[in-house]
Formats: sequence, structure tokens, C-alpha cells
Amino acid sequence: MNKFEVVTTTADPANSGASANGNLRLGPSTGSHVLDFGLSSTSTFGWLQMRSKSAYGTLYNLALNPIGGNVGIGNSAPGSTLTVGNAAGTIPGEIFLNPTTTNGEGGQVTLKRSLTGSTVDWTIDQVGTTSANARLRIFSGITETNGLAILENGYIGIGINAPTTKLYVNGDITANSVAGTSDFRFKTNIRSISSALSKVKSLRGVYFNWNQKAFPEKDFSEKTELGFIAQEVEKVLPEVVSKDKTREEYRSVKYDKIVALLVEAIKEQQVQIEQLKKEVKQLKRTKK
Repeated sequence: MNKFEVVTTTADPANSGASANGNLRLGPSTGSHVLDFGLSSTSTFGWLQMRSKSAYGTLYNLALNPIGGNVGIGNSAPGSTLTVGNAAGTIPGEIFLNPTTTNGEGGQVTLKRSLTGSTVDWTIDQVGTTSANARLRIFSGITETNGLAILENGYIGIGINAPTTKLYVNGDITANSVAGTSDFRFKTNIRSISSALSKVKSLRGVYFNWNQKAFPEKDFSEKTELGFIAQEVEKVLPEVVSKDKTREEYRSVKYDKIVALLVEAIKEQQVQIEQLKKEVKQLKRTKK
């Protein structure tokens, strides 16, 4: 048997007016804020609502353990400020963050900056419109592109909001090694590269500087670089040039693929060297 029970008419929390519609109210001797408790009349949930006593449309904050202590949802021994679900997994720790009605933004989590050594907050959210591929974003308060974006199609961008490949990094990458898929079982129509030396001779290596002024969002380096011009390479080796999925179709060069061409070119050149060595040897014999 319950020690204390209140039985009254059920009602959903009102959002206007001033007539009490909860089952129980906690109110101050002075002041306008009240805490109403109620049982829904349209569903099977119970509710707490902190609001103005005289104007139900004026809502106030509801604080749980405001001076300390942990809160558990589905957990009787919370080990953090907020613990959702239990360790056994019989009560799942699931949280739904619903969207806002403006700017196409979905649920959002804001991580406030640390008390030392940090100057900005970080945000994790989802944003998208009906005409664009929605993305999950992890970014700092400095700029949205200073972070990570994952599109619905699985494309991942670092330093860019709209990646056009599975992984698009707007900047430099440092790694101990990078391996490319190359097992012969993945390949068909295998054939040797012909006229490799001639193709190498048609390529032009250049020094250059990135056009930072025209493309400030690309995070280009200020250093002088070595490389190729994609449009020039495309005329000789279209297989190693790709276009991004934009109206401008900006080109990129698969530099690692050129290694195979260089290997075959060196082999062709070595054949020529061996032939020349034979001819020189024969000439020496003739002179004797």
C-alpha cells in the first residue's frame, strides 16, 4: 500500500493560461515560479513542468542535482553526471536528439571548452536540406570546416563540408605508409604498359605555388611544391587523372599510379642501354 497517493483528473501540461492542470504542485510562499507534476490524459507518460504560476507560456529551467551528485536514467547507481541505461544492457542507454525547425539543423551536442588550454567550444551535429546530402559534423567554434564531415552517402571530408570522394582531405596528410589495393584476384584484363618511356618523356614536371588567393578555403600550403599539371597529364595518361563531382570538374592526379609507368620506362631504357653497350663493345673490337 502506498504511503501517500494523489488521485485526480489526468491532463497534459498546458502551454497557456494560469489554471493548474497537474496532479500536484510545488509552489513558493513568495515568487512566481512553480513546479507542476502530472499524468498525461493523451498517453501513458508522467510529466514535470517548471513554469510561471500566472502565465503558463513562460517556462523556467528544471535542474536535477544542481549543486552536485549523479543522475541515472534506467540506472540506480550512476557513475557519471548523467548515466543512461544499465551496465548489463537490459536497459539500453539510447538518447534521441531531435532537430530544430530552422537552418536544416538536426540534433546537436555542444562540448564546452576546457578551463585551461582551450579557446573554443566544439560541436557535434547533423545538418542538411531537402536538396543536399545531409552531413554529420564535428567542428570547432572557429569555423565549420575546421573539423570532420560525414555525408549520408558515406563520403568523409576533413576540412571540407562537401567531399566528392570516399575520403577527401582539404590539406596535407602525414602517415607512416599508405597501401593501395593490388591483389591480382581483384583485377581482370591485365596487360603490360607499352611505350612507357615515350609517355614519360611527354610528361612535364614543374615547380609551382598554390593559388591561395583564389581558393582560400582549400587550406593550400605556402611552400613551393613539385608536381604535374593535371590537364597536361590527362593528355598523356588519362587513366591517372580524375575529376571531382562539381560543376567545375577540378582535376586530381593519382601520383602513386605513375610509379608503374616509371618502372616500365626504366626497363625500356635499360634495354636501350644494354644494346648501346653491345654496340660500343663491338666498335672497340673493330678498332683493335
